[in-house]
Amino acid sequence: MSNTRASLGPLYLRIAEGLKVRISELGPGARIPSEPQLAKDWGVSRFTVAKAVEQLVDEGLVTRRQGSGSFVAEAPLRRAPGYLLSFTEAVEAAGHLASHRLLAFEAAGRHDNLPYPSGTELMLLDRLRLVDGRAVARHRSWLSADLVAETGLSFDLARQPSFSLYRHFERQGLTVASATERLFACSADEQDRTLLGLPDDGVVVSVTRHSFAADGRLLDAVSAIYDARRYSYEARLVRQHHSGNHQKQEHHNEQTGSDQRGFLGPRLGPWSN
Repeated sequence: MSNTRASLGPLYLRIAEGLKVRISELGPGARIPSEPQLAKDWGVSRFTVAKAVEQLVDEGLVTRRQGSGSFVAEAPLRRAPGYLLSFTEAVEAAGHLASHRLLAFEAAGRHDNLPYPSGTELMLLDRLRLVDGRAVARHRSWLSADLVAETGLSFDLARQPSFSLYRHFERQGLTVASATERLFACSADEQDRTLLGLPDDGVVVSVTRHSFAADGRLLDAVSAIYDARRYSYEARLVRQHHSGNHQKQEHHNEQTGSDQRGFLGPRLGPWSN
């Protein structure tokens, strides 16, 4: 029995901490012992062990597969400080296959949250984003009709499973140089629960992103939702004690390529069930 049992806190949390040590030795994708075996190892009830395993599932460290057992989750993706990646680039960088299913590519009406000037004709690119064939996000991208025509973006291009909007821009000589991003958690609506395979009380992370070319031109406005079990956000925070640190921090930001907010960016994953 682990020495963790001697620490303070609820028994199932102590067991969860001990299991973290065990699974760190197994590696991603490894099957962890069954709950009856764990209950025997720890000398506790299966109910207590089930709560401990569920704690690890909630933390994204363990995934359950119906009829197969529980497995060590793959590590979530991390982005380098200040480095802007598309969904496709982030997924491929972790050695997984990014694809999508086109839900809509059509003329769109305007709504108040879009940063386009009044009178701008818009197109909506609505996609279900997949990792290794599993739905993990939905991306709605609003683009000006002029930009769509300029870059030759068409329904036939957009429906290709491997299509990447950022890469399409780059092929047309438009580099996505920067973006602003906001996010919050919310309940998923019925349609999104169905698309992402979420339970009735499923939670999503809602992300709003505006991407810009180097000359400041708005390239797209995205409203996306992510399965909250596959997405987290990480930021670097710096405490400034007095105004003299401001110049020093700006110099540091220039070296690291980050802005004053110090965003490290999204982490995606784990991908296993």
